[in-house]
Amino acid sequence: AIAHLIALSGQAITIDYGPFRLAAALLYQGAWAAERLASVKDFMGQHEDAMDPSVRAIIAGARSLSAVDAFEGQYRLAAARRAADAEWARMEFLLLPTVPTQDTVEEVMADPIARNSRLGLYTNFVNLLDCCGIAVPAGFRDNGLPFGVTLIAPAFCDMALAPVADALHRAGAFGMGQARDGVLPQSSRVEHVQDDGRIDIFVVGAHLSGMPLNRELMGMGGLFRGSAETAPDYRLYVLPGTKPAKPGMVRCPDAGARIAGEIWSLPADAFGRFVANIPAPLGIGKIVLDNGRSVSGFLAEAFAIQNAKDITSFGGWRAYMTAHPSAGSGQG
Repeated sequence: AIAHLIALSGQAITIDYGPFRLAAALLYQGAWAAERLASVKDFMGQHEDAMDPSVRAIIAGARSLSAVDAFEGQYRLAAARRAADAEWARMEFLLLPTVPTQDTVEEVMADPIARNSRLGLYTNFVNLLDCCGIAVPAGFRDNGLPFGVTLIAPAFCDMALAPVADALHRAGAFGMGQARDGVLPQSSRVEHVQDDGRIDIFVVGAHLSGMPLNRELMGMGGLFRGSAETAPDYRLYVLPGTKPAKPGMVRCPDAGARIAGEIWSLPADAFGRFVANIPAPLGIGKIVLDNGRSVSGFLAEAFAIQNAKDITSFGGWRAYMTAHPSAGSGQG
């Protein structure tokens, strides 16, 4: 599945799954069992014997939880969320196995609580960390059983995630359910929304894919249009004192260079909200790309780069950050 996404122009990075696993464990091992009890406590008081034994055991265990346990659970979730946010700053979406193993019905019946909890190793955090996800087939194992993966992103990124999941599903001979040779019909293809009231924006810094502020674009329904470069008329600087670290780009027609960036698109109303929240000395102006196209994008006020470090020679913010990783702390 990773190889297929790379072939679709994706870039694979390794992340720390620890924070997500900690959050997943809270779903059954923490105070959230009390939320289940709250929803069915009246029924349990009258018909507890009618409940599935495994479900009853999980929910009944919440009777021993206290208000202190509930608050401590929230604190543990908040800590896991902060750690997970650091990983989200490095990626656009997670690619995970849908399940970690494939149990037989007999194995699940013999130990239903432990087996079902393990089956949720890669999914139980999704609700608690407020994410969206799409599960897709990803081929077959050597023993003939099917294998699937789940693409997971922050909440409200469904529109951006769906075309990627659809493309992955179509990237190999994954079939459709029992129809192992089945081919998805073209009529069901999920396309990126094209120019339907959307506005393109050219980004060169912290809003690039995998950078700390990219989630702002994703959260507003941003769609990745592709990589691009400016015309050879711009210079790039490190803006001092910004956290996360940000660059400032200015136009210098007689002494500029090409600067690498990305084109994203936003719904028109989201574009307005996005622009309104951009802090000085940055703003949105018209940028000329190397193909002659003019597009809205980030520019800096001239005064902001008077004592700033010139990083034009790197050709872009990503190259500079790779060479100076400590700049991400805002010290670069």
